[in-house]
Amino acid sequence: MLRSSIFFVCCLVLFAGCGGKSGSQQPVARLDGQTLTLDEVIARLDTTRGMTQAQVAEYARRWVNDEVLYREAVRRGLDDDETIRKQLENTRRQLAINALLQREVFTQQSLNCTAEEIAQYHASHLKEFTLSTNVALLSYALFRDRDAANTFRANVLRGTPWSQALRQILADPQQAAFVAGRVDSAYYTAGTLLPVELWRVAAAATKPEPSFPVNTRDGFYILSLWKMSRQGQAADREYVEREIRERLAVERRRNAYNALVESLRSKHTVELLVSDQGDTSSTKYVR
Repeated sequence: MLRSSIFFVCCLVLFAGCGGKSGSQQPVARLDGQTLTLDEVIARLDTTRGMTQAQVAEYARRWVNDEVLYREAVRRGLDDDETIRKQLENTRRQLAINALLQREVFTQQSLNCTAEEIAQYHASHLKEFTLSTNVALLSYALFRDRDAANTFRANVLRGTPWSQALRQILADPQQAAFVAGRVDSAYYTAGTLLPVELWRVAAAATKPEPSFPVNTRDGFYILSLWKMSRQGQAADREYVEREIRERLAVERRRNAYNALVESLRSKHTVELLVSDQGDTSSTKYVR
């Protein structure tokens, strides 16, 4: 076992030392005259988190099993079966179609949205973004020490803007050591704001000012509620921006798909011999 482990490590060192140019041609399995090499295994496995000897051995076993099954299928003539040929042709057709759609429809451009487009979509679909629960827009800072939390709170109460007061603390290495976490102007619900003590503070807030230090097992939180949107109200644009971007992308891709199909159909004579009402009268498109 030790000998095989040393062999495997040597193979990986050899592969790494090649700089990814030629890889390792070290064989890991053989079947008759065919050889599976280490670089072929590496090319097929997800090695982003490393690779173990057990993974290589498992892949080699699967490779041998698949290879003997395939050779037996070929020996029986199953690779030339009419059903197999049709399945291969259908797969080839679909892969080609997918490649065309990736190039013409599912483009990076379809994901790009301007702030104006997002704002317009939000305004024209406002009723579709009704909140199903209360949503708080807030900032918080987590301190390891109560005194540091109180000092920050007092600075904000004196009129220093929240973000500026936080920058001042972080600029001082001694004070920054007391800051364990921070979030600025983010949306939360009762189910996403943790620990639960923070939601009770946010729900009770009546104006945008820093709270008293909230003592939790993580440390001392200072929280400032900027806005509480109630259930049944329309969601802020920023809260649903991700959904709007997804909707616009779907809309653009649908339009691009329809335009592509119509453009291609115009180059052909198309006959639909059945309608969606179920009769068999011929509907003919000639362009």
